[in-house]
Amino acid sequence: MEILSIEEAAWKIRNGSVVAYPTETVYGLGSIIFERDPVMRIKEIKGSPENKPLSVLISNNKPEMLYELVDSFLPVAQRLAKFFWPGPLTIVHECKTDLPDFVTGGTGFVGIRCSPFLFVNTFIDLVGHPIISTSANPAGMKPAINYMDIFTYFNDSIDGVLICDDSISSEQKMKSFNIPSTIVKVDQHNFEILREGAIKKDDIIRKIL
Repeated sequence: MEILSIEEAAWKIRNGSVVAYPTETVYGLGSIIFERDPVMRIKEIKGSPENKPLSVLISNNKPEMLYELVDSFLPVAQRLAKFFWPGPLTIVHECKTDLPDFVTGGTGFVGIRCSPFLFVNTFIDLVGHPIISTSANPAGMKPAINYMDIFTYFNDSIDGVLICDDSISSEQKMKSFNIPSTIVKVDQHNFEILREGAIKKDDIIRKIL
């Protein structure tokens, strides 16, 4: 497995590779979202079912990326994003009809997240499109929280790992959680907390009710 620069990692993603990268929560496995082979390869590497939906990461620098995934953003989702983006919150939202089933699992919804890490946003900017964002771990194992975990879990089964420890400021490191994001599903009439993670359930309820 190669240790990659940010430019090399973005190039690999654009050309159909699978790369591990750090976020403010845990390491993720990423690929381009509109090509079946790398997305299905991520599921195979993780030992996930083929029909399992995967989340997507957009750049905080380019909010227009959101509209590659959804036709419109519901008011409740806008409120969640206002208070918790960029940050460790995944919003599961109705998606565009042309978003591939191998990303959505045929659900008609997609999980979307926006990281506060400048490094990660620059990485996505270089890719030029949203990328797959799923925790870097085999099914049933704890998510990787550092690059050594990546080598332990995946060795040569992925195409490289992006390391940015020296590039993250102390302020950014203080915002690290080392636990997965909280997941909230929204629709026209309701919201549902699917997983409590870095953001607590009570904090979400206070903001949107």
